[in-house]
Amino acid sequence: MRAKTKELIFQGALKAFAEKGYNETTMDQISELCGVAKGTLYYNFKTKEDLYIFVMESGVERFIEKIRDFVEVIRPDDFRQRVIRLIEAHLEFFQTETDFCRLLLSKAWGTQERHYTIRHVLQKYFEFLESQLQTAKDAGKLPSIIDIRTTASSFFGMLAFTTMRTIAYGQSLDEPAVRYSVQSLALHALGIFEE
Repeated sequence: MRAKTKELIFQGALKAFAEKGYNETTMDQISELCGVAKGTLYYNFKTKEDLYIFVMESGVERFIEKIRDFVEVIRPDDFRQRVIRLIEAHLEFFQTETDFCRLLLSKAWGTQERHYTIRHVLQKYFEFLESQLQTAKDAGKLPSIIDIRTTASSFFGMLAFTTMRTIAYGQSLDEPAVRYSVQSLALHALGIFEE
């Protein structure tokens, strides 16, 4: 599939799934939104589930890429600054990729199939986040008793739901009070204070 066609399909399917939900979206609607012939859509994706998985995997890949770009410019031993950059990456991604975030956190979690798909595609995200937290724990930057999996899930949940609620209320994640609040809560939850 050509990159341009792939991007058109991704954007159209993402918009349809985010606005209407998985069950209410049809392949015909997606084809129309993408401006791609039905034959092209069905050639590349045999089922709506295949297309949904493609959208979720592509969105999570973009999410991880954003996080890596933000975090990997900071020295590994500067854990506080890495967490700040991690938070900034989440806020920027959620602000600019609202449709994907809405889809990720939507009623798509409702069925067992969707739950498995989302859990599966988020695995790479959590592996990256957990590795960052484990490195900090090994370096003594986090309490030795802390459970990395629980901490990673809590970190994601706090950032995802807080930022999506902020957007739902029409606020911008660029507002200094919003950024300060999210950053302060996340740092304090991890036991990271001003140095």
